[in-house]
Amino acid sequence: MIPEWVLRWVALSLLAFITFVFLVLGAAVLSGLTNELFLGFLNMTWPPADSASEFEIESRRELSFSILNYGITALGTAWVASFAYLVVMRNQQKQAEQQLSLERLRLTTELDQQILEVLDSEAVVDFDSDGNMTRIRLVSVLDRNTEWRPSTERDWRYREGERTVPFVQSSSVVGPDAEVGLTALHHYLAWVRRIARANETGVLMEQDVLLFWRWIVIACYRNRYTFLCDIFYKDDMLDLVRLADQIVLTGQSHGSGRDFVKYLRGIGDPALIALLSEEARAIIAAPEEPPATA
Repeated sequence: MIPEWVLRWVALSLLAFITFVFLVLGAAVLSGLTNELFLGFLNMTWPPADSASEFEIESRRELSFSILNYGITALGTAWVASFAYLVVMRNQQKQAEQQLSLERLRLTTELDQQILEVLDSEAVVDFDSDGNMTRIRLVSVLDRNTEWRPSTERDWRYREGERTVPFVQSSSVVGPDAEVGLTALHHYLAWVRRIARANETGVLMEQDVLLFWRWIVIACYRNRYTFLCDIFYKDDMLDLVRLADQIVLTGQSHGSGRDFVKYLRGIGDPALIALLSEEARAIIAAPEEPPATA
């Protein structure tokens, strides 16, 4: 299939060429050079013979006139077709851009709702001194006050029909025996994948991904990346690595996302940082600029 940009280039070139031809013909008519122009075309298409009968001369003129007439008609038709194609293509492109903007707005709204539902889910199981079980929201253990284990032995537990696993290294929010439900972690990873796929297909722009940096960075420090790698395997976490790399680079070029880099620079997971691009690692390793003073 011919790419769209090639068809656009051909249509523009054809439109410019035909317009130039019509301008030349129009200038010839206004200058009174129509006969000379026709005679030149006649001599080019059917050079005159040294000796020719009146019938041959008349046939020569009629044939050349027919060729010129049909040629101008064909050029006019091609001009109209090229112009119509460009107009239609422009309208389709405008409609596609509007549709993409609406889809981007709808998707960003859905992604906001989706991640809030994941973080608000009572996916953490905590136990008091008597062994009584308490449900806690996932967002409660995703701050700096809770350090996750750097790895897990996949010591699966089952709480109310859901598979859970111990995850606490140290915490001021939950006890050392607290467990996290795998369903919420699966939903979080699915959210990350959805952003990555939307970005790859052009539905989300690079600047749009910056909107979600706060929810992406929570999996990039306090051993959470390595813990999730043990749960889902390293290859399943590649989308998270790509998004982290993109936020660092895009934020640098757009003058935003500096807090994301600040998190990685201070408490970022070394295993994740090692997988980022060389340019992204250089940005993270660079010393932080002091705030400007008045």
